[in-house]
Amino acid sequence: MAKTALVIGALLAGVLLGFAARWPAGAFLVPWIDLVAPVGAFWIRALTMTLVPLVFALVVTGVVNAVRHGQGGRLLATSFAVFLPMLVLAALLAWLALEIVLWLFPLGPDPLAGLLAAGPPAVPHVPSASEQILAILPENPIAAAASGAMLPLVVFAVLLGVAIARTGGNGLAGVIDELGKAMTQIVDWILLAAPIGIFVLAMGAGKAAGASVAGVLARDVAAEILFCLLAIGMCYLLVVALRAMPLGRFARGIVPAQATAAGTCSSMATAPVSMEVALNGLQLPQEVAGTTLPLAISTFRLATTGVTVIEVFLAAHAAGVHASPVQWVLAGLSAVIAGIATPGLPGAAILYACDAPGMQILGAPLAMIPLYIAVSAIPDMFITTASVTGQVTATTLVARLVRRGR
Repeated sequence: MAKTALVIGALLAGVLLGFAARWPAGAFLVPWIDLVAPVGAFWIRALTMTLVPLVFALVVTGVVNAVRHGQGGRLLATSFAVFLPMLVLAALLAWLALEIVLWLFPLGPDPLAGLLAAGPPAVPHVPSASEQILAILPENPIAAAASGAMLPLVVFAVLLGVAIARTGGNGLAGVIDELGKAMTQIVDWILLAAPIGIFVLAMGAGKAAGASVAGVLARDVAAEILFCLLAIGMCYLLVVALRAMPLGRFARGIVPAQATAAGTCSSMATAPVSMEVALNGLQLPQEVAGTTLPLAISTFRLATTGVTVIEVFLAAHAAGVHASPVQWVLAGLSAVIAGIATPGLPGAAILYACDAPGMQILGAPLAMIPLYIAVSAIPDMFITTASVTGQVTATTLVARLVRRGR
């Protein structure tokens, strides 16, 4: 518990110092923050270094154990049976958060008049639906691992795990299991420096986030932060409602993953910590944690769905769009699909891939997307924390459902 308090303290201290650097009186902090920034980057790189071998080993081992115990297909089906309802709930919470913000701070007349007069911006290439489906299967598993493409790597690991279980390859299964244990040990060593790494990263995030944004973008940021807080609360309620685990134990156990997510603003960089939390902190069964959690990390973004709903619906409201109920529902469904289909896309393309379908359904202006990208760093800490909380929560719920069905 002392280590957790130290990590949270480092996070808060870093954010406060970063924000202080934006004021004239704190300008002297800027060169010092820039000077130590490589320390945070080095810690992130060390943590990310373990991601591919750790996920590969845990998925293969988890699938082997699940198939040998007759749970392979059931685990995968149960995982998606948990993912989809959680994404639908996230979409509804996001709509509620946006309505609350717009009720408190109503939009003025024609807030996007100048933007719409400027015309639509150039839209970067977004993979088509067929391209994204084809990308699920790795043409070269080694290349997928080298490039850090998680979804095709997880698909290959699942197939390999099933094959090893069916062919009785105990020797290979043992080697991969030992690889996972070795990677976990390396993660433990790297996490010893977590307070330092998170402190440095949080300073950079606080310095870069900016003091304020105006108009529509301010409402976007406020709604996204409110949604993320509601989504985290929803996760705790689901754990209690399904009696998956005592709330206090779950809340204490997940803190290291949440703190790392807030400090790194990266679900992938937090993945090794999430694995550690699931296996040791929450003591979930390895066949569940090794199968459902990597699947969640690569395909399940609770906050992506919510943020997409907020950005699409807010753009439509600001542009004065009068859509039919069916159009609103279809736009919401496109956000649910985005929570599963787009986590692997790089950079700004993910915002275009998530927002563009819903905006086209409603007739909202695509010109809003670059503005959303410009302010995306402000709520990123909350978004990543909500996504990581959702991933660990989903894994905990799956473990409970599998245990109940035995």
